[in-house]
Amino acid sequence: MADLKDLTVPLLDKLAKEYHITFKSNDKKKDKILKIKEANIDPTQLKTLINKYAAKKKKSKRISSDQFSELKGRIKLLEDQVKFLMSKISFSEIELYEEDNRDVITISSDLGDIKRFIKSIISPGESITIDELIEIKQLQKIPLITLKHVIYDLIEENAFEAIEGNSRQKIGTKIGMLKRN
Repeated sequence: MADLKDLTVPLLDKLAKEYHITFKSNDKKKDKILKIKEANIDPTQLKTLINKYAAKKKKSKRISSDQFSELKGRIKLLEDQVKFLMSKISFSEIELYEEDNRDVITISSDLGDIKRFIKSIISPGESITIDELIEIKQLQKIPLITLKHVIYDLIEENAFEAIEGNSRQKIGTKIGMLKRN
């Protein structure tokens, strides 16, 4: 069964208007409810009014075709803006190539190259802290979030074992060192 607390403030205002109850401009919802209860309205009439206004609250507002087409236009605009922003946010990926007998990384579209580069600099059985990994010149061009994804992939592929380690920088709050399997 509906109660005064279930009604919105505008509906409480309408209910009070029917009984010529006035509110101060700074009255809060609980103050308005209290004034309505103190107005000595017949309880059955009050229940009828509460139910009447509760039904209005439940009734969904119908959107006109003009409002609907405006909403569709605004949604389309938002979709276009999101597409534009997504095209500007690049998930940095790199390319590995050899120059003067050493590996060089450039921006590309294959995260596999980052994985291969990290595997190539760490021999099986060796370990490296996350701090040392981040300080590698070729990897400094890569955003930390991308490097984090690559590290998680390497751990899932069992290429590396995650160790807590003594590193200032940690991946996922626990991984401070990687050991090559």
